[in-house]
Amino acid sequence: MSTKFLLFLSGLLFCGILSAGVFIVKNGKAAGTIYLDMAAKPGEKTAAEELQTYLKKMSGATFKTGSKMNDSCIVLATVNTPGILAGMKKALEGKKDESYLLKTEGGKLYIVGKTQVGTLYGAYGLLADHLNVRWFMPGEEYVESRKDILLPDLNKVDEPVYLWRRATQGEAVGLARAGKSWAARNRLQCPSAFTIRGLSDPKQRNFFDARIADHVFTEGSHLTFFLAVPPQKYLKTHPEYFALVNGKRLQNKGHHNTHYCLSNPELQKLVADYICSLYDKYGRRITYCFGAPDSEKNWCECENCRALDEDGKFDVSRRYHTVVQKIAAMVYAKHPDMRLDLWAYANYRSLPKDLKIDPRMNLCFWTHGRCFAHKIDDPNCLRNVEMLALLKSWMTLKPAAVHLGEYSICTPRSWTPLEHVLAADLKTYRRLGISGWKEWVSFPDAKYRKVPKIEDAPNHPAYELGHSWLYYCVAGRLTWNPDLDVDKVIADFESKYYGRAYPAMKKFNDLRRSAWDNALGCFGYPTGDSRTPTLLMKEGLKEQLLKLLDQADQLAGNDPVLKRRLARDRKYLEVFWIRQNDRYRARLGKTLNAPPAKSKIRIDGDPSDPAWSGACWISDFKTISGKGKTTLPPVLKTSVGILSDKDNLYFLILANEPSVGKLTAKADSANSIWNDDGIEIFLDPRNVANTYYQFVVNSKGVVAAMRQPGSDKSIDFGITAAAKVEKNRYVIELKVPVKNMECLFVPGAVWNVHFARTRKIEDGLPKGAFSIDGEMNHERGSYRTMSIGRALLPNGNFTETDPKTGKLKAWRLKKAEVVKKNGRNVLVIQSGGQAYQMIWDWKGPLGQSPEPRSIKIHIRASGDAKLAVYTAAYTDDWSGGKLKRKHHGSAQIGWVKLKPEAKNYTFSYTIKANQWIGLFIPSFSGESEIESVSITKE
Repeated sequence: MSTKFLLFLSGLLFCGILSAGVFIVKNGKAAGTIYLDMAAKPGEKTAAEELQTYLKKMSGATFKTGSKMNDSCIVLATVNTPGILAGMKKALEGKKDESYLLKTEGGKLYIVGKTQVGTLYGAYGLLADHLNVRWFMPGEEYVESRKDILLPDLNKVDEPVYLWRRATQGEAVGLARAGKSWAARNRLQCPSAFTIRGLSDPKQRNFFDARIADHVFTEGSHLTFFLAVPPQKYLKTHPEYFALVNGKRLQNKGHHNTHYCLSNPELQKLVADYICSLYDKYGRRITYCFGAPDSEKNWCECENCRALDEDGKFDVSRRYHTVVQKIAAMVYAKHPDMRLDLWAYANYRSLPKDLKIDPRMNLCFWTHGRCFAHKIDDPNCLRNVEMLALLKSWMTLKPAAVHLGEYSICTPRSWTPLEHVLAADLKTYRRLGISGWKEWVSFPDAKYRKVPKIEDAPNHPAYELGHSWLYYCVAGRLTWNPDLDVDKVIADFESKYYGRAYPAMKKFNDLRRSAWDNALGCFGYPTGDSRTPTLLMKEGLKEQLLKLLDQADQLAGNDPVLKRRLARDRKYLEVFWIRQNDRYRARLGKTLNAPPAKSKIRIDGDPSDPAWSGACWISDFKTISGKGKTTLPPVLKTSVGILSDKDNLYFLILANEPSVGKLTAKADSANSIWNDDGIEIFLDPRNVANTYYQFVVNSKGVVAAMRQPGSDKSIDFGITAAAKVEKNRYVIELKVPVKNMECLFVPGAVWNVHFARTRKIEDGLPKGAFSIDGEMNHERGSYRTMSIGRALLPNGNFTETDPKTGKLKAWRLKKAEVVKKNGRNVLVIQSGGQAYQMIWDWKGPLGQSPEPRSIKIHIRASGDAKLAVYTAAYTDDWSGGKLKRKHHGSAQIGWVKLKPEAKNYTFSYTIKANQWIGLFIPSFSGESEIESVSITKE
């Protein structure tokens, strides 16, 4: 085919003689009008307004609306619009109400919604999916400039996977028009703060009619009974409608703590009548959600309500759901097609035995208490294992549909990257047959009494979208289609958000997400955020992030929008990560741990493996000198990262060295390594044989290994090591198997550890021997304590004290005190004294659980006393909204007659199902000196 013919064909295509899509803008001019039917609804009108706004921003073209289809280049319609072809209507048959069709035909673009909301979503689908518009947060968007807008041939129906995709306004009132418009543009549902107001208030109705499908308008929820039976009206005349607590009917007129006497048949009828009145007014446009006051206290204690509970229990879940089904039956008797939702929430989320629900009801399951740092199906997160099991048990009741109320916002999001977990969860939920997802959001244009400076209150809700916008943008995309690649979605949004600064900010945010994904700890109510404070523990990460921000600033040039966005990220790094990490470091004791690696570690001397973001780090190297212990200068800073898996310990050493060219690394074998610059690691597993292990490695990765005392080099430990010399430092990476060590290596086991550095370079900087805390290398009494994985017993080495009171953390002491002995904290218990710890480990390995757990208690002690170990067993019951703690008594599980020299003693115990324990250690007939206490699971 000739070049001339190709040029001729291109000209024909451009002129529209041959069809290859539809021009809606040519050279900055609109190709026609936007068609609106004379009876167009708010959704269609809003779609026209949005297209007019963004097509003009994009091309400069001014689009007018008209009611003559022949003059149009864009047709906005629903399946009920006159003149819409039967084939277009048929394409949307059986689809969800928010579905839409984009079709080019006859030189026009048709945007046809199943309903008016579908039409608006179709306009947003055109702008986002085909014209690359992005809405990051209210007031922040991306619109490309183009004089010509040529659409390809289109014939596509788009339907959301999730029927509910709610971003529900929280924390403040007010319409928040900009915030809710932003949510709708991302195809998220954001009804009125009080959703029925979107139907009842003429000032709001058109706004919400355009953006919210019928099934999203709700009433009831926490106000289910309050709205139907307001205390202001009924309290004086019918006190029997209200909860009986401590022998008196509640007198509270506020809805948050107004519980009702659910067993009262008159109350039940009043609620049913109120719901029916809503149907009479709004029909199926309203869903009534059955909930209860947002307070676990003050449920009714009357005889009739207690009779609804499971035998022998104060079981508000059973009574609540029994009554709700009775009220629902009254409603369905009058209005069989009424939309009703059943909440499983808080202390009425447990599944009552033999409960049956009307199959017409939807279930809204609230996931309060789950962890958002881990996927919902993560088998290693006990909280999520239990939550997913409970969700599945509710689904066996076969409600009409199940949608979820998530609550990650209950824990302040400190610039928290939760997008990967969200993406994985949405796939899991879809696989389970769940139909909806809901999360709370706070808008900057809502009504707040006062908005403080972000430096003073970084977690104020007015700032939330500034640092969490990506989470909601990803939610908008993935609740519509969970099969999208989340990393591609993130890259798409961030590349447009950061523009020419993106190359640096991609590295910045990749580092940020990697640090989060590889950290330990949970995130979510009620335990808060245990991850964020630790994220900058990796040596050099803070400096890397700040350097990348500097690079991004340079790339941004004088672009005021990019400068503003980068300044926000710099502020978030400071107030959320750096400040929290500074506080975390300040309260850290000297205890170390070897956390489990969350991803594979390659032993290659490259410190960039993501797993090292989750390591435990220590940099407290000082000179070993009789003249005093001096901290190394920054140019010689030495940091050690520690990780573990079930068979190995891993170490990463970053040793700053300005004179790398003078490093001594002559040894090619272990025999001659002692004259080289290098690192020493000392591991003391506190075994019965009283042996410990010493490893030496130089900057070439040559290793010498021996058992001490005695410098026994006959053992093959199977160590893998690699080293690299960089411009201003050397890096050593080691994998140390423990199979040939005499040790207890399980989560919770306690070892001692020490690190040292030898520097032989003559350059005016400190040389010689350096070590952690400046302690001598073979003085095991001064080694740091290190737990393998998570320490199951807090402060088992007695090093952590309250900075205000000076008291020992976690322990209660009687006739006992902590003293320093041979460089180590030792707990001395006098005759008749004891140490006691309540091990309330919520959702942790030792917390109250339906399953029994076998544990071992390890004590290293000396003295002349009889040392005993007792456990006290407890069960916590929250079913009535108040804590009822039952003490099952105490039992001695063992005792020993101590020796003058320190020995290890182990005691076995099984924590019974649905119990947790306290640990008592009394001393009889003498004095006990305890070096450490630890617990491991069998």
